[in-house]
Amino acid sequence: MTFLLATIGICSSMSMPIYWVALTEIEKQFNITEEQTNLTVVAYLVLQAVSPVFVSTASDIFGRRPVVLVCLIGAVGTNIGLAVSNAYWLIIFLRCVLAAFVAPVVSVNSSIVGDFTTRRDRGGISGFVSGFTLIGQGFSPFLGAVVDSRWDWKAIFWFSTIVDAFVFFLILVTCPETKRTIVGNLSYRPKNWIHKSAALIYFGKKRLTDVDGSTLEPITTRKYDPLSPFAILMSPEIIFNLLPCSLLFATWTISQTSLTTYLSKQYHYSTLMVGVCFFAPGIATISGTIIGGKVADYRYRRAKRVYNEKYLKDSKISIDAPPFNIIKARVGIFAIPSSVVIAATLVFGWCLEYDESVAIILVCSFFITFGCMYPLNVASTLLVDLYPEKSGSASSLNNLTRCGMSAIFVACLSKMTASMNLGGTYTLMAGLDILGVGLIYYVIYKSDELMLAKRERERKAQSKSDSL
Repeated sequence: MTFLLATIGICSSMSMPIYWVALTEIEKQFNITEEQTNLTVVAYLVLQAVSPVFVSTASDIFGRRPVVLVCLIGAVGTNIGLAVSNAYWLIIFLRCVLAAFVAPVVSVNSSIVGDFTTRRDRGGISGFVSGFTLIGQGFSPFLGAVVDSRWDWKAIFWFSTIVDAFVFFLILVTCPETKRTIVGNLSYRPKNWIHKSAALIYFGKKRLTDVDGSTLEPITTRKYDPLSPFAILMSPEIIFNLLPCSLLFATWTISQTSLTTYLSKQYHYSTLMVGVCFFAPGIATISGTIIGGKVADYRYRRAKRVYNEKYLKDSKISIDAPPFNIIKARVGIFAIPSSVVIAATLVFGWCLEYDESVAIILVCSFFITFGCMYPLNVASTLLVDLYPEKSGSASSLNNLTRCGMSAIFVACLSKMTASMNLGGTYTLMAGLDILGVGLIYYVIYKSDELMLAKRERERKAQSKSDSL
C-alpha cells in the first residue's frame, strides 16, 4: 500500500518541475521574456494551491479511490493537450487544468495514510510517502532533460502522459478504498463498484471478514462543503505551523527555478547537463525523507513513552491528565533543519550572484532540499494527527499555503532579482525563513494551551452532536 501511495505521489509531483529544464527553450520558441516563461510555473502553482481545497474535501464524502482515479484520467487527457499545443496562452491554460487534476492527489495521499495508520507509525509512513512525492519533484527535471535532449520539449508531456496512464491502470486494478466510513478497517466489502479493487477482491477474501459493518466509522460529514477547510485554517495550531513550512517550500521552489535559468544562461549548460545537476536536490529528497521519517517516529515514541509514564494508570489515561502534546512531539526540532536551509540559502544566492563554482551551488541546493524535507513531511503528518476525521480537508491546506506562497515568490522572482540582485533576493528569503522559525516556536510555547482548547472544542461539538 505504501508503495502504491509513493507511486501516486511521484506521478503527481513530477508534473510541475519536469519541464523546468526546457523553460529557456520555450522562451526562445515563443519569443517571450523570462518573466512570461515563469508565468507558466506560476499558473500551475496557483491552481496547485487552490484545487486541493475543493477536490480533496470531496474525498472525505465520496471516498479516496474515485477521486484519485478521476484526477489521474484528467491528467492523461491534459498532458496530451500540452503535447500538441502550439500557442503560449494555451500552454498556460492547460498547465492550470493539469494542476487542477494532479495537485489534489498529494493531499488525498495524506488522507489515505491517515486511514490505515495510527499515530505511532504514521510519522514514518507519512514521511516515506510525502518524501517520495518530493522525490518526484527532485528528480523529474533530470527525466525531462533526457527526454528533451533526445526529442524536444513537447516530448516531455508525451512522457508524462505515458506515466500517468500507467499509474491510472495500476491504481484501478490494485488500490483499494480506505475511507473508514466506507470500508471500516479494510475488512468490509464496499457496496459501490467504484470503491472495489480487483486485486483486493481476488487476493483479500480472507481479509474481508466484516459482514455486518461493525468496523465502519460513523459518517460525520454528509454534505460536500468546499469551504470547510478554511474553518480549520483559522486554528492557531494550524496556521502558525503551515506558514513557516510554506516559506521554506517557497525558498526551495525559487531556488530550483533559479538553478534552471542560471545554469542555462550564465553557465551555458546544455539541457541535459542542467538535468544532471538536479541529481543533487534529487538525492537530498531521498536522504532527507528517510532520515526525517525515522526521526519523526523516534520523537513521537519517546514523547508518548514519557507521557504514558506520567499519566497512564491501570492501563488507562488519568481523567485529569492534559491531552498528549502532539504539536511538540512533531515540530519540536523544527529549528535544526530550518537553520540548514537558511545558511544554505544565503550561500546559494550570493554564489549565483558572483558566478562562483557550480560545485558550491549544487552543494547548497542539496542542503536547501535536505533541510526542507523534515519540516514539509511533519507538517502534513501533524495535520492528519490533529484532524483525522477531516484528513482530506486538512491536508489540502498544506498545498494551499505552500503552493500559494511559492506562486507569489516565483511570480515576483524576476522583479526581485532585478531590484535586489540574486544575493539580496535569497538574503530576503533567509530572513523570512527565520521569522517562520519564530512562529513555530511561538506555537510550541503555547502548545499545551492550544491542545487543551482543541479538546474543549471537540467536547462541545460532541455534546452538541449527541443532543441532536
